[in-house]
This record gives sequence, structure tokens and C-alpha cells, in this order.
Amino acid sequence: MTTRPSGNDIALRLIAQDVMFLRRFFRTVATSQDRAVVPIFCLYNYMCLIIHESHKALRRIEPDLAAALAYDHAPAIERARNSVKLFDDKARTPAEVSAEFRRIIEQHRHEHLNNTWLPLARPLETDLALWRFRGRLVSTSHTVSFFLALPPESLKPEVLGPVLHDVAVEQGRYMSAVADGLPWEGPSFLDTVIEADLTARDVRAKKHYRGSFDPSLPEEVKASLTAMTCALNTLDVLLAEEPKQTSRVSLWKLRYITLHHVLSSLTKLDEHYGAGMRPPDRSLLREILDAPMTNLILQAHGGFRNTLVHYVPPRAVHEQLSLHQPLYGLLDAYFPEEEDAGFLNEGLAGHTSRAAGLLDAWSESCIPSSAV
Repeated sequence: MTTRPSGNDIALRLIAQDVMFLRRFFRTVATSQDRAVVPIFCLYNYMCLIIHESHKALRRIEPDLAAALAYDHAPAIERARNSVKLFDDKARTPAEVSAEFRRIIEQHRHEHLNNTWLPLARPLETDLALWRFRGRLVSTSHTVSFFLALPPESLKPEVLGPVLHDVAVEQGRYMSAVADGLPWEGPSFLDTVIEADLTARDVRAKKHYRGSFDPSLPEEVKASLTAMTCALNTLDVLLAEEPKQTSRVSLWKLRYITLHHVLSSLTKLDEHYGAGMRPPDRSLLREILDAPMTNLILQAHGGFRNTLVHYVPPRAVHEQLSLHQPLYGLLDAYFPEEEDAGFLNEGLAGHTSRAAGLLDAWSESCIPSSAV
């Protein structure tokens, strides 16, 4: 007779997978020096998501362990964790999220422009940094500010460095403690990154956004679309060489959660701005949103996304779970149609790549012919 795992068993297995993934990353960070900076920016809110939600779950199922793992920078970590939601943050309306991107743009503009005493040199000043990995945009200084979710005064270099250092020390301590005794050793995607893979370019934000996406969109919306592009490119290219066998559960989870919130956010932007877009731009957006995989991802399915995020599955699905199935049986439990579960399991990486490629092309105002 086979004993079914409890919801706590599944939660602990999911937490272990995520913690081992980040522990391998942190090990490489310690010896990577400057080439780790941009990857840290790209994964920061995911690290905060995993730390915040795993600790919250452990307080429920392993309270003694959770008490030993308590950390001091919980508010900063929770704020960054919430940035993963993009326009799905229940604590803020879409207008408030857009206003946050507007605040970031203006704050960077204030900090970095009109600082030179020589008027002729002012056109050379820049207020937006673009970071690419093997040619694909994976972060910008505006995107970093949004995903770090720090107050404006913390964004100055002399303040940002110490703040991030303190949070990173706690993140590393937490990961080391939770991973203690787990078979976490192994390579990380960061082991394959070389300095030549990463390029940086400083530009004027106003000019950059003027040439990206649909011209009718406000600057702050273009900044939010850029953040979505960076998030998908991070999964599609930066994490592409993460060893599949050791990190497959965590990578699948991050793809699903990111796509869920990006696609939901794109739906909201389409409802608000779609009618005013040029036909090729609207067609590209609809190509992403009308895909069968998009529809499957955005279906609630009784809290599938919530289980991936919060770790502890509801009692109603416990009987359908197994430690020997893909995603421990969660796919079959939440997607009873076998073809849906298989389609989602096998097609998620491809849909991430497709959506990332379309957004990446749109960000450079290069509309693929298939979307025209």
C-alpha cells in the first residue's frame, strides 16, 4: 500500500528545490565578482519571493525551524517579493503601478541630468542604463529600481550599496541555513557566464522610450513593458544554461509565475491602451494574448499559481499528489484534462521564449512579419 504524501511533504519538497537552486547561485556569486552584479539584479525579486514565501510556509509547518531562520530585513524583502506581480498587485491599482514607474523615471532624471556646469555637454548626459546578456535586454536601471522596490532615497549609489549588501548577507545566511543537509551542491547557470556575455549602455530615457513599443503609449507604460521584457529574457536566455535536472522544478515554477503575471499585466494594458495602438503593434500584442498557452496559464484552476507561490497545497488536492510525478502531481490535480496538463508541462518553456522574443522585438520597434 502506497502512502500518499501530505500537503506539508509537498511544501517541504518544493521549498527544498527552490532553496537548492538559490544556494547553488549564491555559491557562484561568492567567486564571480563583477560578472554577478547584473544576474543578481535579474534574480533579486525571485530570491525575495522564495525567501519570504518559504519562511511564511515554514512558520506554519515547521515553526521551530522558522523561528531559527528569522531575519531582520523582512519589509524590504516582502516589498521586492511583491514586485513580481507587476500589475497584479492587489495592494495597488494598475494606475498606481504606472505611477510608480513614472516616479522612478523622474527620480532618475533628477539624479542624473543637468549635473554638468558646461551647457554644451548636457546633451551627453544619460539617465538610463541598459544591460544585455548575449545581446538580449535583461535589465535596466528603471527595471532594477522597480524590482528592488526601495524608496527613492535608497536609490542613490552611496545608499543603495550598503542596503543591498545588508539584505544580501541575510539572504545568503537564510539560504545556507535552510540548505544545510540538503544535496544542493552542483553547477549554477552563473558558472557559464563570462564577462563578454554582459554589455552595458547608458542612454537618455526619453529618447530610448520614444523609439520603443507603440508611440501612443505613455513613457511609464513603456518602462513597465521593458520590465516585463527583461523578466522574460532573464528566464529565456540568462537561465537557459541552468542544469535542467537539478533545477527543473524551480525553473518551471519561475516561468509559470512570471508568465502568469506578465500575461495578466499585458491583458490589462491592452484593455486600457489597445484601441489607440497602431495595427501592427496591437496585432503583436494580440498574438501573445490569443495563444492557447496564454489562455491556459491565465486560468485560475483552483489556485495553482497560489500553490506554486505559497508552497502549501490545499487539502482538497492532497489525494492526487505524488512525489514521483512532474511537479509532484500538482499539474494533474489542478488540470484534470490530461492534454492540458501535458501541454502546459511541455510547452511552458517554448511559450516563454516566444513571448520574450515578441516583446523584445517590439521593444526595439521591430515588428515581426508574423504579427503584421
